[in-house]
Amino acid sequence: MKKLCFMREVLLNGTAISEVEAALSQYNSIFAESPSRPIWAVAENYRFEPIFAESKKLMPHIGEMMSVQVIVEGSMNSSNPYFASTWRRNFAGGFILDMGVHFIAGLRMLVGCELESVSALTSHVDLSLPPPDNISSLFKLENGCSGVFQMIVASRSPKITWRVVGLTGTLQIERGSKDGKQGYTVSLYNSDGQCTSYFYPFSGVTEELKAFIHDISNFKAGSSFEADPRLSFAEGARDVAVLDAMLESAGKGGNLVHVRKF
Repeated sequence: MKKLCFMREVLLNGTAISEVEAALSQYNSIFAESPSRPIWAVAENYRFEPIFAESKKLMPHIGEMMSVQVIVEGSMNSSNPYFASTWRRNFAGGFILDMGVHFIAGLRMLVGCELESVSALTSHVDLSLPPPDNISSLFKLENGCSGVFQMIVASRSPKITWRVVGLTGTLQIERGSKDGKQGYTVSLYNSDGQCTSYFYPFSGVTEELKAFIHDISNFKAGSSFEADPRLSFAEGARDVAVLDAMLESAGKGGNLVHVRKF
């Protein structure tokens, strides 16, 4: 009797892109002839945060994109439970890669297209953290729009924002709190400068688990069931590929690097 295998996999953010490619290739080859592939899911909660799905619906209101900005000022220090995590210190990219994939996932969800190329520089200032702890990158989307991704691992004044400027308005997502709940506020600025704001509490982890449970509950061997694409390994690989390209660019003194496709 054949065993039905369900895989609930958290993509290790420190995995080299070559290992990501090898894993995906092996999975595809093993199940190439299978009528229904086992579910291989990557736990990326940002893809399930309602803020990104709802904000994407608002994007048409700002017109053609002119500029994208992602500013991350993190608060990684000794009071953070992840600070002393050994495995996060033992791979190239450190907390930039470990934390950064979440913000790239949010960016890709929001703009609705892939990053084509990047140019980046990094530095290492806080020696209590693995290198690098700062990255500044220019990027180009496949739709031709350019943007900036800037991330500081440890800041005294944490701030996380995604901001898209369009011909007829601006949309901004900012992490924060309201009425004692942690979450995100999306602000939509129209051509007259008027602003409409909405707040969404964190719920990404809960929603991704619901989606995974739904998928494995409805999966049947031999069927053509399609799992939620937001959980796919390929989506996680695309997030990693962007950060990998940025780190590669920084290692080459800021030279332009094209993002690997999955």
